[in-house]
Amino acid sequence: MPIHLKIKPQNLSPTVLLSGDPGRTKMVAEKFLTATKMINDFRGLLAYTGKYENVPVSVVTTGMGCPSAAIVIEELVNLGAKILIRIGTCGAVQKRIKPADLIIPNSAVPLVGLLKNYHLLTKITKPNNSITRKLTEKTIESGIIYWVGPICTSDAFYQEKKEAKEWEDKDILAMEMECAGLFALAKLRKVKAGAILTATGNILYGQQVMETKEIKKSISIMCKIALETIISFR
Repeated sequence: MPIHLKIKPQNLSPTVLLSGDPGRTKMVAEKFLTATKMINDFRGLLAYTGKYENVPVSVVTTGMGCPSAAIVIEELVNLGAKILIRIGTCGAVQKRIKPADLIIPNSAVPLVGLLKNYHLLTKITKPNNSITRKLTEKTIESGIIYWVGPICTSDAFYQEKKEAKEWEDKDILAMEMECAGLFALAKLRKVKAGAILTATGNILYGQQVMETKEIKKSISIMCKIALETIISFR
């Protein structure tokens, strides 16, 4: 059994949604899944397995930042996970992106230390193309405003505002804290990964983080899009 996720392999679906926030993990389990069972609460890393449209799906908390996410991802892969989709939040850096818009990253610049430990000296990480394409298709069907493009993954939340202008000028859409680690580890471990994010604010043109009704609604739509995507790979 893994050290941090007290999950038995038979209790985990090979298709997994990843949320940094345990509250979002719980929301997905309670709002969208049926026959739901909590499979982990050790160290606050809430995890559930249930069914969405009769297809087994797990939703697991990663915590904040690449070091925490990497522990969870490594243990999930060892347990048999094959498809991982992050359902996260981010701060936009382009003026045209408004709070509650969705962002589907097609690459992530790793402003993180984790990749050095894995000897992955790369200037960009990429998700699985088929997952990104399917997320985009499902988002179009939802009718919500969305953007596809590159993002940055940061280790230092409170430094992001100082760095955001530089990345705006390089056409980066947003900044967050887990995607680059997820994409790099998925490639290394030969599993499929992707991400869809809700902009909870705009780092340069407004508040960095907000919790409005519109944002909460977008997060819910985002989670449904991810579930529709993940079951399409069954």
